[in-house]
Amino acid sequence: MFSKIKDLHQTIRMTDEAAQTDVWELFYHAGINGRSAYIRLIFEELGIPYKDMIKCREDTMKYFYSKDKLTGFPVLFPPVIRKGDIQLGQTSVICKYLGEKYGLVPDNEQDKWRADMINTELHDYLAQGRLAFHGIHPTASYFTQVEETKPYIERFAGERIPKYLSYFESVLKYNNGGKGFLFGDKLTYVDLTLFWVLKATEASYPDAWKCADFCPLLKSFRDRIERRPNIAAYLNSDRFVPLENNSMM
Repeated sequence: MFSKIKDLHQTIRMTDEAAQTDVWELFYHAGINGRSAYIRLIFEELGIPYKDMIKCREDTMKYFYSKDKLTGFPVLFPPVIRKGDIQLGQTSVICKYLGEKYGLVPDNEQDKWRADMINTELHDYLAQGRLAFHGIHPTASYFTQVEETKPYIERFAGERIPKYLSYFESVLKYNNGGKGFLFGDKLTYVDLTLFWVLKATEASYPDAWKCADFCPLLKSFRDRIERRPNIAAYLNSDRFVPLENNSMM
C-alpha cells in the first residue's frame, strides 16, 4: 500500500513538472511590449500559455549579461522564447517558428515563401521606423535626443511610411481584394505581425497615419483583427502593456 502511495506521489510530481515545462517562457524587458508584442499576439490568439520571465531590470542583466545568463544555444538579445530544448531569439524568426508549429501559415508552398518575404519586409519597416526616433544614438533612449532626432522622424514619416504602406496595401489587395487575410482564407502569423505594425505606426506617427488615405484596406484590416475575440480580450486585459507612442514600440 505504501509503495502505491509513493508511486502516486511520484506520478503527481512528474505531472506537475511536465506541466511547468510545457509552458513557453518569454524573456523580454519588463514594463514594455516592444518587439515581444508580435510573439504575445500569437500566444494570445491561440490561447497558448506563456510565462514572463523578466520582472525587472535586474532580471534582464541576469539572463543576458551576467555569468549566469541563459544556457543552451546562444542568444544575443531579447525577446527570447524557451521551452525544453527549444530556445530562440529574433522576433521574426520566433514568429515564423510559432506559425509553423501551430498552423498559422499559408496552405501552399508558394504562399509560405511569400509570407516569409512579407514578414521580413514588415520587420525591415519596423526597424527603420524605430531607428528614426534614435537618429543620433541608436541604442540610447529617445528622450535623450528628442530635438536632435526630429528630422529623422519627419523624413521617415514623409518618405518611408507612404512607400511601405502603399506596398502592404497592394499585398493585401492581391488576395480576395483585400477583404480578408494576406494569404488564402485563414489567419497567419504574418497577419498578426501586419496588424501590430499598423498599430505601432498609428501610435508613433499619428499624423502620418491620419493622412494615409491611400491605404483604406489596411485600416479596415487593422479594425477586423482588433475585433477578433482573443485579440480584443488581450488588448483589454491586465496582461497588455500599451504602446509608448515612440520608436514603433
